[in-house]
Amino acid sequence: MKNLKNINGLWIVDYSEKVPGKFKEWTDAKGKKHVIAKLKRIRATYHTKAEAEIHLDLIRGQKRMRKLGIEVPVAKTADVLLKDFAEKVIAQQAEVRPRTLKAQRDSLKALLRSPLFAGKTLSEVTAEDIARYHAERGTDKKPSANSELCLLKLVLRRAVEWGKLDRNPADTIKPYRPTLTKLRILTDEEAALLLNAAAPQLVPVLRLLLTTAMRPHEAFNLHWEHDGWEAEKKLSTAIVSMKKRAIFIPGLLSKNHKDRWVPLSAELVRMFAEIPRIDGTDKIFPYKNCPYGFNAAVRAARLKNVSLYTLKHTACSRMIKAGVDIVTVSELVGHADIKMTARYCHSDGESKRDAVEKVSAVYFKDVQVADGPVKSSENDELSRHLVDNAPLPLPYNPLLLS
Repeated sequence: MKNLKNINGLWIVDYSEKVPGKFKEWTDAKGKKHVIAKLKRIRATYHTKAEAEIHLDLIRGQKRMRKLGIEVPVAKTADVLLKDFAEKVIAQQAEVRPRTLKAQRDSLKALLRSPLFAGKTLSEVTAEDIARYHAERGTDKKPSANSELCLLKLVLRRAVEWGKLDRNPADTIKPYRPTLTKLRILTDEEAALLLNAAAPQLVPVLRLLLTTAMRPHEAFNLHWEHDGWEAEKKLSTAIVSMKKRAIFIPGLLSKNHKDRWVPLSAELVRMFAEIPRIDGTDKIFPYKNCPYGFNAAVRAARLKNVSLYTLKHTACSRMIKAGVDIVTVSELVGHADIKMTARYCHSDGESKRDAVEKVSAVYFKDVQVADGPVKSSENDELSRHLVDNAPLPLPYNPLLLS
């Protein structure tokens, strides 16, 4: 039997250990009795083959040492609380944004409020408890259930890597699939109504979201450029550079953790030049989250199901409809996968009609189409012009096949 197997995308380390003090007897064909130690089967699960091979090499090394008479001490894990270990894992993460750390701490608080995890050690957390909590939590809030399951998997995976556990009990629990709802896209008339109904101090940020497809939290963290900002290693705010006519969004603020530049048009440069500076700060817009005036503008424009993210969706869809290639839109928005941008490549009735008319212009270019419907017959000349100067197909005759 192989010690390393791949089952459903997971790498399984399968081996056996002797149970101390327990033996079993058996008799062979010659009647001779044998006494052997009783074995216990142990399985450990890993996400990558490299982790599984490291664990397998460790097990084989321990067995060789026992054959030489060197006993390997076993680490004690029962005294490690889930709460303490999870807080240690969260605190030791590097290159993690403050928003992500806050979300992980909120997920840990939600987990510890449940009696399934409160006061338990790492070894007491079972797959049954995790599955039960995930199912109960998912009845009301599936996104929260997925976030808390993701944190549990991270903590228990670190416990296996650091030698606190033999296996991760959360490996077999799968998150809920996200429900893809239809994107709300504003028409040009609806966008004009929203801009006309918004307060004058709110119009610049709405125009910025509609033209650059920035995320709201990126726009609300915009700051004026200052001396030495390009040399800062951990820049956490977006910078408007009037010299370079572009906006710099650092990886600590971007969703895909990558730096990106958003160029400014002449109209946006003029808009930023007219925005007054706030005393005592380099911040451009005095907002932390969705402004109260935005909801009032949505109601005044008589629009429904509109949020600040609707403006981002509208900008992406409008760029693609204007003929911008999908790769450029994906890099401009900062999508990690081009499949996310493909959601905005939707088609409408007008686009479908244009597609049929363009193809028809190729195959019907020598045909004068009348106002009424075109009637075709077996001997009609129209059949010869479906393909340029193509001869009429011969009638089917099975004798010709030979």
